[in-house]
Amino acid sequence: MLSELNVENLGLQKYQAFYLTNLLIHKKYFVSMYAQVLNELLMQTEKKNEQIFLIDYGAGNGLLGLFAKSCGFGKVVQVDTSSAFCFSQEILSEKLRLPVDENINGDYESLEKFAANPPDALIATDVIEHIYDLDKFFSTLQKLNKRLVTVFTTASNDHNFWKKKKLMRIQKKDECEGDVSGDDFCESFRLVRRNIIKKEIPQITNSALERLVIHIRGLRKDDIELACSRYMENGAIPPLLTHPTNTCDPITGSWTERFLSFKEYKDLFNRYGFSLTIKNGFYNNFQHGVKGTILSVLNFLILKMGKKGSALTPYIILIGC
Repeated sequence: MLSELNVENLGLQKYQAFYLTNLLIHKKYFVSMYAQVLNELLMQTEKKNEQIFLIDYGAGNGLLGLFAKSCGFGKVVQVDTSSAFCFSQEILSEKLRLPVDENINGDYESLEKFAANPPDALIATDVIEHIYDLDKFFSTLQKLNKRLVTVFTTASNDHNFWKKKKLMRIQKKDECEGDVSGDDFCESFRLVRRNIIKKEIPQITNSALERLVIHIRGLRKDDIELACSRYMENGAIPPLLTHPTNTCDPITGSWTERFLSFKEYKDLFNRYGFSLTIKNGFYNNFQHGVKGTILSVLNFLILKMGKKGSALTPYIILIGC
């Protein structure tokens, strides 16, 4: 059914169409990844597929949730902060004839509506590294259902040196350069923070301004404004981020591939009553030729190395229950 989709005729916005096109080009790989996510979920519950109420969080175009529906999961709800992605979910649901139970345009606070009838599981691919406030996110999940099963995938793997180096370059570009070459002009995060501070504290000296710009890296606009108020009241300055390149969009609060160590992830999950198991992902060895062969070898090594395979894996799987 995926092969029959014509992205150009779906009426999607430019980014959503681009994103979906990439997924469809590598559909065998992504479907295998989705199957891995759902299998990990099913290993943590005694319920059968048709009994499970599943949230696909940060669903994007919605293919993971739709795949879950095709696998017989009972109730599937897709959630995304982007209205354009929510539209894409609805279109694909219709085209693939896989009706999900609900599409929600919102963030984790929108999950509170299910407090009376909570979900059994929440899955998310390439989302956890972008969430602004992970403590509030996990606090919401804990209140929703203390026995919730969660499965996340993230390419922000602190153990893979080469992957980490590549993603850190993206972080540095967002922080220091922005994007002035594409269709959508985007100032550097550093400059955006600087402008917010100057608006809140017009009389600030250049030295104090630069110090604040550095210390509020990782804060969203509302928290930057709060930090400015506290600075004017008593000179308080937020502590520096421990990771040297972690950074977030000051307007949206979306982090650029935030890195957390395995210990930090375990502490986070444990803090809200979830035990955490971390597993390795795999490369796209469905590709033809030499590249496919090399990636097959890497997948073999990842499997044979066990936990140490995290140094090679392209993404990690975070399983909480």
